[in-house]
Amino acid sequence: MSRRTHTLNRITNETKIQVSLSLDGGPLPAFQPSEHFPPSIPTAQKQAHPDVLFPLPSSHHATQITATQQIAISTGIGFLDHMLHALAKHAGWSLAVRASGDLIIDDHHTAEDVFLAIGSAFNGALGKRTSLVRFGRGDAPLDEALSWAVIDLSNRPYSVIDFGFTREKIGDLSTEMITHGLESFAQAASVTLHIKCVYGHNNHHRAESAFKALAVACRQACERRAEGTVGSGDVTSTKGVLGSSVNE
Repeated sequence: MSRRTHTLNRITNETKIQVSLSLDGGPLPAFQPSEHFPPSIPTAQKQAHPDVLFPLPSSHHATQITATQQIAISTGIGFLDHMLHALAKHAGWSLAVRASGDLIIDDHHTAEDVFLAIGSAFNGALGKRTSLVRFGRGDAPLDEALSWAVIDLSNRPYSVIDFGFTREKIGDLSTEMITHGLESFAQAASVTLHIKCVYGHNNHHRAESAFKALAVACRQACERRAEGTVGSGDVTSTKGVLGSSVNE
């Protein structure tokens, strides 16, 4: 089966964002050209990672290049980078995100637009959404915290997100923007999404367990049915359409 990839630029007066996504891991396509970001790849990177076709961020706190995954997140918001790194790693994605936003104001525009861009890339990578399992559930602990997530690749954007945070911020990221960001992801990805942190007294753990649960749910829902098995080649819906295939 061919790998499901998508690249996009999201450019507004408030944020400039590049995304390259592969739902099946492996090498990522290069970013789309943009006048807002330098296209060149340093010589040292070419020598160390010849199969990486995009510039790696100077800060490597959310960069992980392995034989099966390429992950490089740089949004200017450290905790957001950390959560997206966890999401990509455990979903089995390769994901590169490069963002420049108006953080001099606050984190709202940058966080929201990054989630919108990733959601749009997710939607684009799924394409016609044939042969998909479609539904996925993930449960993930992190020490004392436990969360679950359920996703439906439904083309019915809806979300119910409940983290139960007790702090206004984790690092430089407002906790309200974690909730709103995932709502934005669901809207742009055209999915139904339910996430709940069941318990946990550490807010970092509450968030991270939820992102890992979402990753497990995404990985399950995006799994493709093997050729010759029930549902292979079909759209998993009694309507006969899902996602982008609605418009075809």
